[in-house]
Amino acid sequence: MLINLINISYSAMKLLPYVDDKFASYRNKSIQDFRFALSEGIRRQVFFATFVQKVETQIKSTSVINALKQAFSQNISHL
Repeated sequence: MLINLINISYSAMKLLPYVDDKFASYRNKSIQDFRFALSEGIRRQVFFATFVQKVETQIKSTSVINALKQAFSQNISHL
């Protein structure tokens, strides 16, 4: 089963530059170069998505904290 998966992956890596024009520059390069370029692209996308998610979480947390501070200060002033 593992050998079939490895063969399918190798075949896909070999065919992708001919199927998608974005990867046409890898047609005459080795599979290792192409695999490295793909893994770098995936790594950048994962980093960016994780970074954006953390920033959004921080922004939401800051907004909630500010809203709670404002609500708390308004309640104190009414007492």
